[in-house]
Amino acid sequence: MADIDVQHESELPPDDYTMGDVIFWIVGILMIPLVPILMVTFLTPTSGM
Repeated sequence: MADIDVQHESELPPDDYTMGDVIFWIVGILMIPLVPILMVTFLTPTSGM
């Protein structure tokens, strides 16, 4: 029974994320699809940049 209690307690600490961490990860994940789009728009010769 003591082993089950120790396992249950070890699962709780990953819930200690702050809102800043959550927002940081969500923004980072949403930025991944934008990388190829920005590369195509800014690095093609016909973009005029």
